[in-house]
Amino acid sequence: MKAAVSASPRQKTSSRPKRGEILRIVRFGTVGASGTLLNFLLVWLILSFGYNHLGWHPADHTAVTGVATLAWVVCCGTNYLLNAWWTFHHWPPHLRQALHYYSTALFSFAVQLLVLNLLIYLMVTERPIETAVLNGVAVATGALLNYLAASLWVFSPSRHPLRKLP
Repeated sequence: MKAAVSASPRQKTSSRPKRGEILRIVRFGTVGASGTLLNFLLVWLILSFGYNHLGWHPADHTAVTGVATLAWVVCCGTNYLLNAWWTFHHWPPHLRQALHYYSTALFSFAVQLLVLNLLIYLMVTERPIETAVLNGVAVATGALLNYLAASLWVFSPSRHPLRKLP
Protein backbone atom coordinates (compact mmCIF):
# COMPACT_ATOMS: atom_id res chain seq x y z
CA MET A 1 0.00 0.00 0.00
CA LYS A 2 1.28 3.44 -0.91
CA ALA A 3 1.76 6.13 1.67
CA ALA A 4 -0.71 8.96 1.49
CA VAL A 5 0.68 12.05 -0.18
CA SER A 6 0.59 15.14 1.96
CA ALA A 7 -2.07 17.63 0.94
CA SER A 8 0.20 20.58 1.49
CA PRO A 9 3.36 20.64 -0.58
CA ARG A 10 6.58 21.58 1.10
CA GLN A 11 7.22 25.28 1.09
CA LYS A 12 10.58 26.20 -0.29
CA THR A 13 12.44 29.00 1.35
CA SER A 14 14.63 30.92 -0.99
CA SER A 15 17.53 33.10 0.02
CA ARG A 16 17.25 35.05 -3.22
CA PRO A 17 15.91 38.58 -2.96
CA LYS A 18 12.37 39.10 -4.16
CA ARG A 19 11.65 40.96 -7.39
CA GLY A 20 10.29 43.99 -5.50
CA GLU A 21 13.45 44.25 -3.42
CA ILE A 22 15.65 44.03 -6.54
CA LEU A 23 13.62 46.78 -8.23
CA ARG A 24 13.87 48.90 -5.10
CA ILE A 25 17.67 48.47 -5.03
CA VAL A 26 17.85 49.44 -8.72
CA ARG A 27 15.68 52.52 -8.14
CA PHE A 28 17.74 53.51 -5.09
CA GLY A 29 20.91 53.06 -7.15
CA THR A 30 19.47 55.16 -9.96
CA VAL A 31 18.54 57.96 -7.57
CA GLY A 32 21.96 57.66 -5.95
CA ALA A 33 23.73 57.75 -9.31
CA SER A 34 21.82 60.87 -10.36
CA GLY A 35 22.60 62.45 -6.97
CA THR A 36 26.28 61.51 -7.34
CA LEU A 37 26.36 63.06 -10.81
CA LEU A 38 24.69 66.23 -9.52
CA ASN A 39 27.12 66.29 -6.58
CA PHE A 40 30.09 65.85 -8.93
CA LEU A 41 28.92 68.67 -11.17
CA LEU A 42 28.26 71.03 -8.28
CA VAL A 43 31.66 70.36 -6.68
CA TRP A 44 33.45 70.71 -10.00
CA LEU A 45 31.67 73.93 -10.98
CA ILE A 46 32.01 75.61 -7.58
CA LEU A 47 35.67 74.57 -7.18
CA SER A 48 36.42 75.68 -10.74
CA PHE A 49 34.88 79.06 -10.01
CA GLY A 50 36.83 79.32 -6.77
CA TYR A 51 40.04 78.22 -8.48
CA ASN A 52 39.69 80.63 -11.41
CA HIS A 53 38.25 83.67 -9.61
CA LEU A 54 38.98 83.38 -5.90
CA GLY A 55 42.39 81.74 -5.83
CA TRP A 56 41.28 78.50 -4.14
CA HIS A 57 43.59 75.51 -4.42
CA PRO A 58 41.85 72.21 -5.28
CA ALA A 59 43.65 70.47 -2.38
CA ASP A 60 42.64 73.08 0.24
CA HIS A 61 40.76 70.98 2.81
CA THR A 62 38.71 73.91 4.07
CA ALA A 63 37.46 74.94 0.62
CA VAL A 64 36.85 71.35 -0.47
CA THR A 65 34.96 70.47 2.71
CA GLY A 66 32.81 73.61 2.42
CA VAL A 67 32.00 72.95 -1.23
CA ALA A 68 31.28 69.27 -0.54
CA THR A 69 28.96 70.27 2.29
CA LEU A 70 27.01 72.68 0.09
CA ALA A 71 26.70 70.05 -2.64
CA TRP A 72 25.58 67.47 -0.05
CA VAL A 73 22.79 69.71 1.26
CA VAL A 74 21.41 70.17 -2.27
CA CYS A 75 21.78 66.52 -3.28
CA CYS A 76 20.47 65.11 -0.01
CA GLY A 77 17.23 67.04 -0.44
CA THR A 78 16.69 65.92 -4.01
CA ASN A 79 17.63 62.32 -3.18
CA TYR A 80 15.23 62.26 -0.24
CA LEU A 81 12.31 63.46 -2.33
CA LEU A 82 13.10 61.07 -5.20
CA ASN A 83 13.58 58.11 -2.86
CA ALA A 84 10.39 58.86 -0.95
CA TRP A 85 8.37 59.15 -4.15
CA TRP A 86 9.92 56.66 -6.56
CA THR A 87 12.07 54.18 -4.65
CA PHE A 88 10.03 53.50 -1.51
CA HIS A 89 6.60 54.87 -2.54
CA HIS A 90 6.20 56.83 0.71
CA TRP A 91 4.47 59.90 -0.65
CA PRO A 92 3.80 62.48 0.54
CA PRO A 93 6.88 62.66 2.73
CA HIS A 94 6.53 63.86 6.31
CA LEU A 95 8.79 65.69 8.74
CA ARG A 96 9.67 62.75 11.00
CA GLN A 97 10.65 60.63 8.00
CA ALA A 98 12.71 63.51 6.58
CA LEU A 99 14.51 63.91 9.92
CA HIS A 100 15.31 60.18 9.93
CA TYR A 101 16.55 60.37 6.35
CA TYR A 102 18.74 63.40 7.01
CA SER A 103 20.22 61.85 10.16
CA THR A 104 21.19 58.66 8.29
CA ALA A 105 22.41 60.70 5.33
CA LEU A 106 24.43 62.87 7.72
CA PHE A 107 26.18 59.76 9.03
CA SER A 108 26.93 58.71 5.43
CA PHE A 109 28.14 62.24 4.72
CA ALA A 110 30.52 62.11 7.69
CA VAL A 111 31.99 58.92 6.21
CA GLN A 112 32.16 60.66 2.81
CA LEU A 113 34.07 63.63 4.25
CA LEU A 114 36.53 61.36 6.05
CA VAL A 115 37.20 59.41 2.85
CA LEU A 116 37.42 62.59 0.75
CA ASN A 117 39.93 64.27 3.02
CA LEU A 118 41.95 61.07 3.31
CA LEU A 119 42.06 60.75 -0.49
CA ILE A 120 43.09 64.41 -0.87
CA TYR A 121 45.81 63.85 1.73
CA LEU A 122 47.07 60.73 -0.05
CA MET A 123 46.68 62.02 -3.62
CA VAL A 124 47.37 65.76 -3.71
CA THR A 125 45.27 67.25 -6.49
CA GLU A 126 46.22 70.14 -8.72
CA ARG A 127 42.98 70.64 -10.69
CA PRO A 128 39.33 70.97 -9.60
CA ILE A 129 38.28 68.05 -11.81
CA GLU A 130 40.65 65.74 -9.90
CA THR A 131 39.13 66.79 -6.58
CA ALA A 132 35.63 66.33 -7.99
CA VAL A 133 36.52 62.77 -9.06
CA LEU A 134 37.88 62.00 -5.59
CA ASN A 135 34.66 63.41 -4.14
CA GLY A 136 32.69 61.07 -6.40
CA VAL A 137 34.64 58.13 -5.00
CA ALA A 138 33.92 59.35 -1.48
CA VAL A 139 30.20 59.75 -2.23
CA ALA A 140 30.06 56.17 -3.49
CA THR A 141 31.51 54.85 -0.23
CA GLY A 142 28.53 56.13 1.75
CA ALA A 143 25.92 54.74 -0.64
CA LEU A 144 25.69 51.29 0.93
CA LEU A 145 25.35 52.71 4.44
CA ASN A 146 22.68 55.09 3.21
CA TYR A 147 20.70 52.34 1.48
CA LEU A 148 20.79 50.06 4.51
CA ALA A 149 19.66 52.85 6.82
CA ALA A 150 16.93 53.97 4.42
CA SER A 151 15.65 50.42 3.98
CA LEU A 152 15.82 49.35 7.59
CA TRP A 153 14.86 52.56 9.38
CA VAL A 154 13.59 55.47 7.28
CA PHE A 155 11.30 53.75 4.76
CA SER A 156 10.93 50.38 6.49
CA PRO A 157 7.60 48.66 5.75
CA SER A 158 7.37 47.72 9.44
CA ARG A 159 7.48 51.42 10.34
CA HIS A 160 4.71 52.13 7.82
CA PRO A 161 2.52 48.97 7.75
CA LEU A 162 -0.16 50.46 5.47
CA ARG A 163 2.31 51.07 2.67
CA LYS A 164 3.26 48.13 0.52
CA LEU A 165 6.29 47.66 -1.62
CA PRO A 166 5.75 46.85 -5.29
